[in-house]
Amino acid sequence: VTRAAPAARATTAGTTASGLEEVTVTSERRSQSAQSLGSSVSVISAQTLAARNVNNVFDLQYLTPSLQVTPQFGSGQPAFTIRGVGFNDYASDNAPTVGVYMDEVASPVPFATNGLMFDIARVEVLRGPQGTLYGRNTTGGAINYILNKPTDHFSVGVNGQYGSYNAAKVDGYISGPITDKIKVRLSGEEQSGGAWQFDGMGGHLGDVQRGALRLLVEAQATDTLKVSFNLHGSIDHSDGGGTHLFTPLTSLQTYVSPTSPVYPADTNRDITHWGTSSQYASLIGISRNQKPFHHIDVGGMSLRLDQQFSFATLTELASYDVANRQEYDNFDGSSLNIADVYFNTRANVFSNELRLTSRAPGPLTWVAGIYYSNQYLSDQYISGFESVYGFNRGVFYSQKVDTVSGFGQLSWKINDKWTLTGGIRGEYEHRQLDNFRAYSFQDSIAAGTMTAYQARRNYDYAKPSGKVELQYRPIHNDMLYISASHGVKSGGFTTYNTADVQRSTTPFKPEQLWAYEIGNKFDLPREHLRFNLSAFYYDYHNEQIQSATVNPQTGLVGAIVNAPRSHLAGGEYEIDWSPLPGLLVSQSGGWAVGQFDRFSSIVKANLVNGVFVGEYRNRKGDSLPAPKLTFNGSVSYKWRMGRYDLTTGMNYSIRSTYRSLFGSLYDVAGYSLWGATMSFGPRDGKWSISAFGNNIFDKKYDVERNYFVNGTNIAMAGMPATWGVRAGVNF
Repeated sequence: VTRAAPAARATTAGTTASGLEEVTVTSERRSQSAQSLGSSVSVISAQTLAARNVNNVFDLQYLTPSLQVTPQFGSGQPAFTIRGVGFNDYASDNAPTVGVYMDEVASPVPFATNGLMFDIARVEVLRGPQGTLYGRNTTGGAINYILNKPTDHFSVGVNGQYGSYNAAKVDGYISGPITDKIKVRLSGEEQSGGAWQFDGMGGHLGDVQRGALRLLVEAQATDTLKVSFNLHGSIDHSDGGGTHLFTPLTSLQTYVSPTSPVYPADTNRDITHWGTSSQYASLIGISRNQKPFHHIDVGGMSLRLDQQFSFATLTELASYDVANRQEYDNFDGSSLNIADVYFNTRANVFSNELRLTSRAPGPLTWVAGIYYSNQYLSDQYISGFESVYGFNRGVFYSQKVDTVSGFGQLSWKINDKWTLTGGIRGEYEHRQLDNFRAYSFQDSIAAGTMTAYQARRNYDYAKPSGKVELQYRPIHNDMLYISASHGVKSGGFTTYNTADVQRSTTPFKPEQLWAYEIGNKFDLPREHLRFNLSAFYYDYHNEQIQSATVNPQTGLVGAIVNAPRSHLAGGEYEIDWSPLPGLLVSQSGGWAVGQFDRFSSIVKANLVNGVFVGEYRNRKGDSLPAPKLTFNGSVSYKWRMGRYDLTTGMNYSIRSTYRSLFGSLYDVAGYSLWGATMSFGPRDGKWSISAFGNNIFDKKYDVERNYFVNGTNIAMAGMPATWGVRAGVNF
């Protein structure tokens, strides 16, 4: 297990022989020590999330090795990569390589996963293919949010925070029994402010406006039947992310006239520009000087029944969620209408999981289940190209996805030293794209000219996956494991705004990953030291890559393609050491190196006699686009002052340069971030005051570099130095 610093105190279940607190996880559908898992998993506690000011899923990457989360072109949609296994896509309709779960309920719509992280007990980040224990199949891993549950006694908590750029946050909860059989917990959070980007003319960008509520109800219907209900909703009407030009903007010279003006590169990473043409503004219903925004509203409910039998627990988990995305982004870093995009998306997801988990003690433990998911998505995606192509373009379509799977896993404790685990999953998915229409717009949607139409495209697949794992305990405090697993990620459709209907509606294939891992989890009790080490090798088939195709009239058009063969290798380490009472040193790191074994892709489009022609390159031996090295660490010390504790700490995160598929110009340089934390309060937790500083040395860095139209080389900057103070009370 790799743990974020400081230690995950809220998830402990006693103290181990090493003097370090034992972390309990539920990633294998039962509560158990993380040190007993034959896999690599990070656990991040509620205290760590608050101390490090983690507000959304993007911030998790700085607490977890081998995890990368990037905003696609600065949009509100996260793209996840674990151990180099990732999927970059700004469209709304495709599934990620990393599954995101909220109390075991899957969220297969990527833009709906960037919600508020509040009233959470812990976050579990699993690395490697998942499927034999989870409703959905993934190749990269899984992120599980474990919520705080209703309490047996009445309790209330309120926290307020204020920080840099007038960023404010208020969260709280009310929890307790309302009868001897029913407990409830109502919690919520609101965030505002935080605009740290500017346009050089008095305008600022980056304000957050978010709010969320969650109601949890637990009822002990009988001695053996427990009913849990989750009702939740969130509204996010925040500014979008701005981009800066890291080279001069030359698109007008390429597409309009060689004598057109060249716009200089930005000299400050925190600067950005926005704006569009009056025609495009009218087309999507905004003002010409509208700031980029992402309005993402999510709501839903889940119902869980746990019926205990003498030999097993039968769990029925049903959920229904609705997510809306209205988003306007400026992908050219200017006030021109070169690469402006607008999303208007609605998604509904119903899922149901029925599983049986063994209870009786003994050498055999097992879990088996069936899973069904139905997803409907309706999407409008409109791009503004008026300044370069003389028109704007959009696509309209709907998509239905039905997924059915059966899964199971069995562990056999052969003796005190050896344990054998095997799992299998069978999955069938039907993906249907309906009424795909591509338009060219001159004035309005009503006056648009249809350039392509496809009534229906279907894509089906049925794939098996599985896992086998062997554990060996040579001594009481040491566990060795070796495993082989196979994961699958759904195929899909590109659906970008192109007149090439064949490219947009031709499905890309599911990707498959064979993963081989070996690891060791070791405690040294007398030295109060825990040391975990893992190494892996991944054999990748049909890896899904954000690449491009060529439109003869306009040049490159984005497209998801399959790389037939590639591979990855690497490892991770984790060290927790408490050499003195109150002193905790936590260090972790990840290394992942991958390359293509068989793949050719377009690198650019050349204008030849008025027609764009693609230039291809053999990618064999090229690095996969992810950081090779990630390091995280912290040192904290708890000072005991009578009935009070003062805890101070320092933390860091280091990421190496990673290479872009589009050439060295778009490589994202590595960077190091340092932070500091401090908290003070009584030991009984009735109140607390705390402070944090992130990126305290004000490192200037980018988190993404890309281009949308030739000549618009844009980058998304990382956050500058920020600070905040926080106070809370609990009754």
